[in-house]
Amino acid sequence: MAKLTLKHPLTFGKKKVEELTFRDYATAEDLLAFDERGPNRQTIVLIANLTGTDESLIKQLHVDDYRAADVIASKLISPEATEKNVDES
Repeated sequence: MAKLTLKHPLTFGKKKVEELTFRDYATAEDLLAFDERGPNRQTIVLIANLTGTDESLIKQLHVDDYRAADVIASKLISPEATEKNVDES
């Protein structure tokens, strides 16, 4: 699991959020984020899905943390991430 330690921790409700934990994989359902309009909206939904976090928290991320989370999310849905699962025999 990839973990992103936030440079700018957030308070969400009564909880202090200091890191985001990403799943080790993306699912087909995660790709539904791309049905959203606008690239930033898509990224917010994707990060929220991959971390099991509420979208409203992701919207509050400092832009530095948002961009770092985007890098991790992009790697999880990259063709290289799925190519290792393909048996070419």
